[in-house]
Amino acid sequence: MRLVLSVIVATVLLNLLACSAAGGKPDMALEQVQVYQSAKPYDDNLRLRVDGRFIVNGKGEKVRLKGVAFGNEVWANTRIPSQHHNEQDYIRLKEMGFNSIRFYLNYQTFESDSAPYKYHQSGWDWLDKNVQWAEKHGIYLVLNIHVPQGGFQSNGAGDALWDKRENQLRLISLWQAIAKRYQGHPNVAALDLLNEPVTTRSKQQWEDLANELVTAIRQVNQQQMIFVERLLAVKNQWQIDEQQNFFKLADSNVVYQYHFYEPMAFSHQQASWLRQYQVPTSYPDPDRLKVIGSPSWYGAQFDNPIINADSDWQFVEGKKLQHQDSKIDLIYPALVSANNAGDSLFKQVVINEYAPDGKELLREVKIDLSQHADWYLWSANQRGRSQHLRQGGEDILQISATTSDANNGSSQQFVVPKVGHFYQISGWVKTRGTGAASRVQLRLDFQHGLKDIVAWDKQLIEKMIEPMERWGEQHQVPLYLGEFGCIRGCFEQQRGGLQWVSDVLDVVDQYQTHFNFHSYHEDAFALYYGYGRLPTESNANQQLIQLFKQRLNEPYIKPGQ
Repeated sequence: MRLVLSVIVATVLLNLLACSAAGGKPDMALEQVQVYQSAKPYDDNLRLRVDGRFIVNGKGEKVRLKGVAFGNEVWANTRIPSQHHNEQDYIRLKEMGFNSIRFYLNYQTFESDSAPYKYHQSGWDWLDKNVQWAEKHGIYLVLNIHVPQGGFQSNGAGDALWDKRENQLRLISLWQAIAKRYQGHPNVAALDLLNEPVTTRSKQQWEDLANELVTAIRQVNQQQMIFVERLLAVKNQWQIDEQQNFFKLADSNVVYQYHFYEPMAFSHQQASWLRQYQVPTSYPDPDRLKVIGSPSWYGAQFDNPIINADSDWQFVEGKKLQHQDSKIDLIYPALVSANNAGDSLFKQVVINEYAPDGKELLREVKIDLSQHADWYLWSANQRGRSQHLRQGGEDILQISATTSDANNGSSQQFVVPKVGHFYQISGWVKTRGTGAASRVQLRLDFQHGLKDIVAWDKQLIEKMIEPMERWGEQHQVPLYLGEFGCIRGCFEQQRGGLQWVSDVLDVVDQYQTHFNFHSYHEDAFALYYGYGRLPTESNANQQLIQLFKQRLNEPYIKPGQ
């Protein structure tokens, strides 16, 4: 018996030592967290809470959050981003008229994958310092988990958050720890659960996790507001449901969040991480159109001629298709290259519209292959690649190395069909390395479910924001535009970046929506540029800074003056 007991005790001790070496446990994580203590008593009049559609302070006065994002180098996995900002930047923001910061956090600031549930004191020290600066300069912080355990969500690399339960448990524990540490601090205005969630199976996945997070937070912190963002997408499905991808939580101290960057081909032009937006664009642009709503793929003209052998350039003409289905809202070109290990090249693609007699040519729509922003490669198994070429003064679109059904579609180069009219796609096609199982084809694809078609101007912004604001009104909850902004190139060569920012502000001002500009300091979207070194006035978007000063217009007196 003594031997058995000795073995049991030894096993328990070994397990405890293993946990200590490799990490902690969820129920132990909270014990290690100390509540932050301010140098002076909290002013309860500064504490914010939700009151119906509004955010109010301790006096019951309405407060509108006007903020900017501190990105904190979360994408680079910098544990302590000491060169992103310092106290001077809180002063700068206050002088511009901002009253809040959406403060991005990477979970790795607080814990390591090799030692989960064991929180780094250096992470708390850094965040404590920022809370002190916020308190000193009268800034509200919205703490946002931008990179959770399981991966950054927005670009579809965060599946592990949804498919590995352990990552969710770690996120829940981390939020509970943050909520405990800063409970009651009026300048920590809100806890923003997760940035741009992209689930793997359903919207319900995000709703379930959000409810778990709220429950855990409220066990240790009943005071601070919680911000919950609508679902961004389910895997590669970007449709918007009737609830605008929002869902309502039972907690009454919740603010609901959406982001806005439309038109994406403008705001993200030439972004290095988005190959589909590599063409410079301008705003406003009456010649560029945007489909409002979430039209979905409805079908295609599958019976057009098929090429399944190598061929030099040849002219290919699809069949004339008479439009008779009233559910089809849009017709657009699709360049098919399925099961083709080689290359398919397309040029001089045209869609012709004919009168009901099928003979009279009414118009010729030349498809622009140079506008790489308008083309999207779809592949059933996500393999293959597409590229734009320029040869002999002509634009060519090439699709290569596909091993399943695949096509390059341009739903932004669309035709609105008329019942009874005929439509025909044609163009020049070249193939090489093409096998007998390949299917190369010019095709017309269909969409249905659109609400409107609008030019790139302020009306577009109004029409795209209105459904989300209507949801907030219907449910009597406050909304937060948690991100809006445009990339550095939008402010060059008179492309219209200032006008776009001003127009977005005009629209959200109509609703008195809380907002946050993305972002303060980085190389792409920023007021101040220069990664890896503190912001300086010599490397800043001064025109945009002046715009915010004029729009926000809240003079700031530094402490001690």
